[in-house]
Amino acid sequence: MSSVIFERLTKNGREFEEQTREHVNEYANAGLRTLLFAYRELDEEEYNKFNEEFTEAKNSVSADRDEMMEEVAEKIENDLILLGATAVEDKLQNGVPECIDKLAQAGIKIWVLTGDKLETAINIGFACCLLRQGMEQIVISSETPIIKALEKVGDNSAVAVAFKANVLQQIREAKEALTTLSKSSEALALIIDGKSLTCALEDDVKGLFLELALGCASVICCRCSPKQKALVTRLVKIKTGRTTLAIGDGANDVGMLQEADIGIGISGVEGMQAVMSSDIAIAQFRYLQRLLLVHGHWCYRRISRMICYFFYKNIAFGFTLFFFEAYASFSGQAPYNDWYLSLYNVFFTSLPVIALGVLEQDVSADLCLKVNPE
Repeated sequence: MSSVIFERLTKNGREFEEQTREHVNEYANAGLRTLLFAYRELDEEEYNKFNEEFTEAKNSVSADRDEMMEEVAEKIENDLILLGATAVEDKLQNGVPECIDKLAQAGIKIWVLTGDKLETAINIGFACCLLRQGMEQIVISSETPIIKALEKVGDNSAVAVAFKANVLQQIREAKEALTTLSKSSEALALIIDGKSLTCALEDDVKGLFLELALGCASVICCRCSPKQKALVTRLVKIKTGRTTLAIGDGANDVGMLQEADIGIGISGVEGMQAVMSSDIAIAQFRYLQRLLLVHGHWCYRRISRMICYFFYKNIAFGFTLFFFEAYASFSGQAPYNDWYLSLYNVFFTSLPVIALGVLEQDVSADLCLKVNPE
């Protein structure tokens, strides 16, 4: 993340900071994904000490192994010297806008959790139809003049207090705007950056943040860390009680996939970590449309009818025995032959329900995709 790199630069390593910031913003506005490069020279003693501590943390078998590795890395990932920035074009896969639009029509709430810059995330939002022209955008950002001034002074305690107060104020103002604009039936989009999201996920703020987010048609969280993605997913799952589905294609999405009720991994150029941590794997994002609207619809009906069938067959079997015993004066006479009792669950009532659970299609796949779900 470029913002993180800028914060870790030494005073003598900021020679090209202003030009690089301008270039990064230009790249982001063009929808490109940016990457900053910085370095720091280590003498042999520093490296040996770091290598020893990092190896010890890496070989640890404790539950906080990842945190231990991050702590060791934090010790040397500072006082960096800026080299420059690069930008690459990351095109959307075919069919992504159409897929998202169809899922939105089906009443599915879609949130984007990304590590991209704010400007890049907004451009991606327009490209995939999450954001539309004329849609009111509520932007909660940490890049305010007051925060920037305090950061230049270097008073970290004052920055932390002012930062949280600023985020809380922005959320409250956004809620007031949401109440006003909702009366005019205008669609709203919430966009929040990673630093602000850290404050929004604190115990005394997350309830207010969730109310705001649920009132918006689209939500985009940019500059998110893997941990923040998982925390947002957990917040929505626990506080709303709704079924959550997460989809991702990289190692940064693993925590989010594991936290959601349903995790879908996309196999691709970013490795197989997401696929290995998911419940379902697909090759491209556009397949999500058929997976949810067609197979999801069929499986929901199949499972619900299959459960009812199991109740029915067991009730029929049990009540038949009960009524027969009443008719036979409770003599203990068996109404069924032994072979029938053995085959009742294994053969007679299993094959029909298997056929129902595998082959039942109340409507065709084309109809599931063509008819407006609303």
